[in-house]
Amino acid sequence: MKLADVRKVLHRLAETAHKEEQTAAYVIERLQKSGIGNIRKGIGGHGILATVDSGREGPSILFRAELDALPIDESIDVPHASRTKGVSHKCGHDGHMTILLGLAAELRENPPTKGRIYLLFQPAEETGEGAERMLNDSRLQDLAPDHVFALHNLPGFPLQTVILRDGIFAAGSWGLIVRLKGITAHAAHPEEAKTPASATANLIHEWQNLPRTVIPFDHAGLVTVIHARMGEQAFGTTPGYAEVMATLRAHDSGDLEKLGERAVELARMEAQKWDLEMEYEWTERFQPTINNSGAVKLVEKVAQELKEKSGGETVPEVIRRPQPFSWSEDFGRFTERFSGALFGLGSGTDQPHMHNPSFDFPDEILRTGVLLFSGIIDAAGLRDR
Repeated sequence: MKLADVRKVLHRLAETAHKEEQTAAYVIERLQKSGIGNIRKGIGGHGILATVDSGREGPSILFRAELDALPIDESIDVPHASRTKGVSHKCGHDGHMTILLGLAAELRENPPTKGRIYLLFQPAEETGEGAERMLNDSRLQDLAPDHVFALHNLPGFPLQTVILRDGIFAAGSWGLIVRLKGITAHAAHPEEAKTPASATANLIHEWQNLPRTVIPFDHAGLVTVIHARMGEQAFGTTPGYAEVMATLRAHDSGDLEKLGERAVELARMEAQKWDLEMEYEWTERFQPTINNSGAVKLVEKVAQELKEKSGGETVPEVIRRPQPFSWSEDFGRFTERFSGALFGLGSGTDQPHMHNPSFDFPDEILRTGVLLFSGIIDAAGLRDR
């Protein structure tokens, strides 16, 4: 079965975080067809870990792909459109899984001669929960790879371009929900209410200006208010309840902590000022993805060799990015625990951006992804060359 055909099957099966049952079943089926018998499933949800062991001493490498799709309607008319209304692969996880399944097939023909290779399929990446749940699962407590690797397709970069960066590759981000509770009253007598109206307005303004007052000028930070709701659609009632949500984002985990502490403090101050009850919760917490320089050099070596051998057809360019990306990736939980690297693979300068309803993973880069992962195995010394 061609890689593009596998990708299209996965695209049709699109399922959101914690619901990736059909997707996981298909991945397991493809792994078994590649001759892999050591498969642990149901890890941290619908997570999967397949192990290819040479039976000889040597290094171990883990490669990760993501199982989940997004709650976004498919807006493009393609034969492989998602079968689930309101859910589709608009981040390219269908392509990432296919690359890992392509590597599994390649390992059947060219297995490691020393050490072991782990192929990990992670659930709930989009909500920032899957990596931690897998790593905390008792069935993975023996997992100790020497290096971990993952790639992410990157719209805006030429097809098959490899994008690298030492240190911080992608930002950390936390979701914050604040609930303000007061007392309703008749709209004709707002003085008898405890309304969160002014507190909500003040909090939105204060949060958006927060980064420049909390973290150093030369550090990156961002607070984006993503949702606010107050009262009900009842013209006769002064509201007594409000809910405000924001995403806090920073490149440095220490800066993220400072933003979080101050954001909650401001909410508490507004609640006290207007005599309101205040509750808050954190959700979708992503750590910054921090790359190990040695792991990045390994990827760079492989990418440069592919570029030279193919005359630029397989990998046209290898780019060292000067700044981290502002989006977040749950792979940060893996690089927090193990030495490793997340790198980018260009998916086209004309490609709609990730999470855009018109996005569709380009099949042209599937083979390049497999070759990069396979080359990492060779460069790390798991196969005799």
